[in-house]
Amino acid sequence: MPHFFGLTNSTKEVYLEQIFLLMYYMGFSYYEGYNVAIWMRHWFIRRLNDEIKKANGKQPSHAAHQNTPDARALMGRYRSQVPSKLRRFT
Repeated sequence: MPHFFGLTNSTKEVYLEQIFLLMYYMGFSYYEGYNVAIWMRHWFIRRLNDEIKKANGKQPSHAAHQNTPDARALMGRYRSQVPSKLRRFT
């Protein structure tokens, strides 16, 4: 007998996928991704998608800064450790 209330597995998959994208690409924690407003979650994902499309099209990003590890080291802008919120356990 199907339940009237609650999320189905396919519905859970949708929001978990969105939270995963925010965690993986944008450094959100699970708690932050889950609690962000839905409209804002959609905006972040749409914006991330636009940036990835630009990068694949070889168009320079508006945020074209020197963000390679070598460039940061030369400018003295490096960290010995990644901030704890941004650490990935992969």
